[in-house]
Amino acid sequence: MTIHETAFLTCAYRSSDPELSGDHYAYLYNNARTDDWVDAITAEVSDKEPFLHCLRNRFFLDKITDFFGQHPEGVLVNWGSGFSMYPFLIAKTVQCIDIDQNDIISYKSDLLNDWIKKGKIPKRNVEYIKADFRQNDLSTLIKSLKSIIDARPCFFILEGVLYFLSPAVTEMVFIAMKEIQKTGDLLGCVSFLPEAADTAVLKNLNAFFDKNNFTDDTFSHQLLPHEFYTKRDGYVLKDHQDYCSLSQEYKPEMAIYDQFSILNENMYILKRK
Repeated sequence: MTIHETAFLTCAYRSSDPELSGDHYAYLYNNARTDDWVDAITAEVSDKEPFLHCLRNRFFLDKITDFFGQHPEGVLVNWGSGFSMYPFLIAKTVQCIDIDQNDIISYKSDLLNDWIKKGKIPKRNVEYIKADFRQNDLSTLIKSLKSIIDARPCFFILEGVLYFLSPAVTEMVFIAMKEIQKTGDLLGCVSFLPEAADTAVLKNLNAFFDKNNFTDDTFSHQLLPHEFYTKRDGYVLKDHQDYCSLSQEYKPEMAIYDQFSILNENMYILKRK
């Protein structure tokens, strides 16, 4: 399994309940190979994964929609975008920028342009930028983003990425985002807490990834404490949720109360000071 295959997995999860996730286009990425991965993960790791990822997508979609309801001419920047479909789920007035590795951006942009031509998804203003946070000097990326955003209100999202990055690369990315954003801009992030390391489900996930990682890619398995966000220079914590709180809000009939029984990711919304 390579990192980009986790992007297919996320789409499969989101497509399992489009009413909950809010993503009515994720199904377009579905394929037999990913179905096999989903079956394996739900059997070997946790059968709650599709439900949890629907909650995560819905949370960020609602936050993004609210922000651009106030700033309809703003810019959405998805760092490590994978195959997320946020640009096609929000107002067409919003300019969107997807950033990811070369192979993901090439594959995704070709697919999306074809689907737009075929009328499967609406036309949107999306710019695709190829970058590898682990290897590239981010100065060129910073300059490019500043030029495109042009001081407009922006919402940055870093979703499903931090788990795979090293602490050094993570710090470099956060410094870059801080340099680009201005007062009032928002940043959405996802990560696991350090105490999750002792849970059976996260151990199962790490074992699953390690067992199926047949490439030169290595997963860092990064876990971050709340303090990483509450003490983030230049930002103030605006909202914090986990899957337990989101399940109780969005799907109370399926509410989860034991955070250690699931792969409990934490979602953060930071506001630029």
